[in-house]
Parts: sequence; structure tokens; C-alpha cells
Amino acid sequence: MARTTFGASLFVLGATLLPSAMAHIGIFHPSVYGFHGPDSKIHEPLHSMPISRWLFHGEAHNPPPDGARMQLPAGGNVTIEVACEKRHTSFGGGDTSHNHPCPSDPPAMHSGPDFPDHLLRGCAIAIAYKQSAADVRPEDFTVISVNHYCVRTLRTVFEIPAGLPPCPNGKCVCGWFWQGQVSNDEMYMNGFDCSVENPGDRVLAKPVPPKECREGMGVECVRGAKQPMYWANEGANVEYHGPERKPAYLDYWGFPDGAQNDIFEPEQEPPAPDPIGEAPMQPAPAPPLEQDPEGPIGAFGRRFRN
Repeated sequence: MARTTFGASLFVLGATLLPSAMAHIGIFHPSVYGFHGPDSKIHEPLHSMPISRWLFHGEAHNPPPDGARMQLPAGGNVTIEVACEKRHTSFGGGDTSHNHPCPSDPPAMHSGPDFPDHLLRGCAIAIAYKQSAADVRPEDFTVISVNHYCVRTLRTVFEIPAGLPPCPNGKCVCGWFWQGQVSNDEMYMNGFDCSVENPGDRVLAKPVPPKECREGMGVECVRGAKQPMYWANEGANVEYHGPERKPAYLDYWGFPDGAQNDIFEPEQEPPAPDPIGEAPMQPAPAPPLEQDPEGPIGAFGRRFRN
């Protein structure tokens, strides 16, 4: 059963890895809840909060004022800007040629000074087929894409599964989820309005919580549609085993890199068409035997007369 209380102890790999950052990480786009307000609403870490406060940072009733939606091309990919401040993104007018999420404060990425693979926890994009964030509950989200190397670069690419169904009236609610390794017990989440381009007709399966499934644990990874990982706050759906085993959007939590193509219900084989207007073939009747007017012929060629 998932723990619902978490310590505030800091995971320390060494004195040089202590996070001194005041900033943290979030995604920046006009469709994001909080994009039009202070940056802190986007990159604020989430811990020890009730669901009403951590989900959409408590901004579910304040959608983007201009109706912006992020377009998710089914079967393609979308590039999202991951940063510690808007000024480091294309939306803030700064120099983005460096492709660094936080050149002014690298510890904000909570991944050590050189961002080695073993300190990257991955991040995920999830979708809820609701038209209003106010109607979304945590269990409504289905993870559709994962990037194992988040948050190494400002411009982060997410592959979108082909066959993703259309959003009702052209609008869904999406979320970005991440947590750092070199950090307190906390998670990150940004909500945003989204729409599916080039949609298909597949049906999403009901998502379930993932499970840690490291080699040697004897636990099978959860396959198929999965919820994002919620922890360090009210409504945790995964077990937390301490700072050295934080939840991660990686293979050993059942999340392959890229599009999550196993999120759909199995496709049904179409039934064989029935023949139309065709009666089943019947064997032709045998022709009647003809009667000889001279009478039947018996043995030795003699005819029998009536």
C-alpha cells in the first residue's frame, strides 16, 4: 500500500551535489496553466499537499485566457520547452541557442552537475479526455509519451502514439510529470490544454498505477495503459521506498522511452462478411429414368411385354 507521509530529508550524493537552487523545473507554453502568471506557479515543487493544491497547482479553474492548446500529432512528435524560468525559453525572448534548461542555475534540474543518465528520472506527458481541468481527477490521466533523458535539454521531444483518438470538441486536458533525483521528496506537475492532430480511432484502455520492477525484485512490470506516478502528496498511487529509489519514468517502472504504444484496447478482428443475395448451392436433381415403350429388356435381350 502506498505511503502517504514522506520525510523531508535531502538525498545527498556528495557535497558538490547539494541542490542550492531557488528555481526548479517546469514546462513553458501558452497552453500551460500558470504560464500567464508568476513563473513560480509553473516550476513550484509539490510536496505534502492535498490533491486540490498539487493538481494543476490549484489552478484548475483558471485555464489559459487565450484558449491556447498544445497540438499533439498522433504518430508524430512534439517539442516542449523545459526550463527553470520563462526568460530561458523562446517565450521569454532570451538566447535559447544553448538548449540548456537553466543556464543561470543548473542545480535547479536536480540531476547533478553533469546530468549523468543514472540521475535522470525521465518525465512523461499524459492525457485526460475531459474538456475542463476542473473535471479531471488524477486517475483520469493516461501516460502517452516518455522521455528518459528529461531534463537534460531545453527542447525536449515527446513521441505521440499513432491511433490516438480525437479529443471531444477538439480539446483535452494534458499534464507533464517529473521528479528530480538530487532533491527533497517532491514531484512536479504542469497541466495544459491540448488537442490531438491526425487522430485515429483506437480506444484507450483504463489506466492503472505502475509498479517498480527492478531486476531481482521479483515484481513484474505493469504493461498497458498506466497512470502517472503520484507521490509525496495526498492521493499517492505508488509505493515510495526511500530517496535512493524515487519513482522514475524509466524501464524499471514499466515505461519505455518514447511513445507508449500499449495504451489501447486490443483491436477486434472484423467479422467475415455474409454473402448478399446468394442462395446456398444445392446439388442438381438427377434426371428421371425414361420408360421404353416396347417394355423393359430382360436377360438375353428379351423384352417383357405387359
